[in-house]
Amino acid sequence: MIKCINSKQNGFTLIELMITVAIIGILATIAYPNYQRYVIKSKRTDMMSEMHNIASEIQSQKLAQGNYSNVITTGLNGNYPAQGALYTVTIGNVAGVTGRSDLTSKWQIIATPKIGTQMAGDGTLTLDYQGIKCRAALCGSGNEWN
Repeated sequence: MIKCINSKQNGFTLIELMITVAIIGILATIAYPNYQRYVIKSKRTDMMSEMHNIASEIQSQKLAQGNYSNVITTGLNGNYPAQGALYTVTIGNVAGVTGRSDLTSKWQIIATPKIGTQMAGDGTLTLDYQGIKCRAALCGSGNEWN
């Protein structure tokens, strides 16, 4: 009895596997920095939203109290977001309005990135009473935060 052994191997060769790993590595080196930029931009967008919420709170307190000097900013200052703080927020008067401890009609919200966080090199964000937004030195009322 003659047995004919006709075996066909199924699977990948080592070369095919190495080529696949190399292609995945190249794609990862391109995709990962883009992913990091996306994550930073989304966290900056979250902070922008928080700053607009703070500005709305300031304006609603001003309407309720009648003037800015009665606005209480104590609970609005601090670290944001509450879970995993990335920014330190301070609220005060715009430069040039000095000698006052209370808010005037020329207020400003400043979000400073915390050192040692992912946002550290992203630049300080500001929002003022006129709706002027700044990210580092770039200011305006459009998409300056992006």
